[in-house]
Amino acid sequence: MRTGIVAGPQLRKVDLHVHTCFSDFRHLKALRARDSYNDPMRVYDRCREIGCDYVAITDHDTIEGAVELLSRRPELEPAVIIGEEVETCFPETGQWVHVNVLDVDEAIHEDLRRAKGSVYELVPYLRSRNLVHFLNHPLQSYRMQKKPMRFVEDVLELFSHVELGNGTLPPDQNRAAAGILEYGRRMGLTRFGVGGSDAHGLRPIGAFVTLAPGDDKKTWLASVADGNTVVAGREIGLVELVGQAYGIVGRYYQHLGAPEGRRDVTPFNYLAAATFVPLCLLGAPLAVLLASYLGTSGLSRVVSGSMMRSELPIASGACAAAPQEEPEG
Repeated sequence: MRTGIVAGPQLRKVDLHVHTCFSDFRHLKALRARDSYNDPMRVYDRCREIGCDYVAITDHDTIEGAVELLSRRPELEPAVIIGEEVETCFPETGQWVHVNVLDVDEAIHEDLRRAKGSVYELVPYLRSRNLVHFLNHPLQSYRMQKKPMRFVEDVLELFSHVELGNGTLPPDQNRAAAGILEYGRRMGLTRFGVGGSDAHGLRPIGAFVTLAPGDDKKTWLASVADGNTVVAGREIGLVELVGQAYGIVGRYYQHLGAPEGRRDVTPFNYLAAATFVPLCLLGAPLAVLLASYLGTSGLSRVVSGSMMRSELPIASGACAAAPQEEPEG
């Protein structure tokens, strides 16, 4: 899907949402588990294998994955985009949201750590530094904390770029994200989409990608900032998502058996890991995934329906205005 007017014939491909073993798991802290067990070097190799021109690493609230890769292979720096998926929230409701930030360094990371307590503090900082950023999976955490159209309006007010292609989420979520951007355009706002796999294993990398012109990563990022992007890909689907989740569980226990995995692990952590085994066998990860997947899908349809019902006033206002050529979306 084309999200802007692409200038120039040569498009460079990047998966803008990829995790490594430096992403911590935000739940069940007693397990000391990670959200991914991807080695950064293997992530780099996988991205290049599928044809990515630049490699973006966007770990949760850290840049250590990309930094560690470049410490091992500094000659890769021209092709590596250091990113960070920052967890922030709407303080009035407590709803968490994830904001992807690109071209991050150590000083910026420290600023992000201080500003991430509120999306209303984080976004103005990102704008002040002219950092390329976008809202990831906008409806993954939405559980009617606000009325649907109030949430849509907040997203459009805060973000010029939104992830409308996420490889691990339901198609309904991606359609609703695209609908939010289209709704904004109908209101006269300039808004753009990007795509990324949200891969926590190696196999889903490249499920969604962002294409933009740029013969080096700086000019490529400038194209993304300008909205000269094309989003391409597909969702991996629920069955593959479940397989990836159980694969990560298996790698957790494999990692726990290695010397590195046992470092700083307490008896309490071992007890939690042992307790989690029967829960896995009883299907707890599957139940959680199903609830999240179906819940996100259902609420995405609710938001899409609210936007469709709100299009009538917009259309009526457009009819009352002087005739003009409709902009290309």
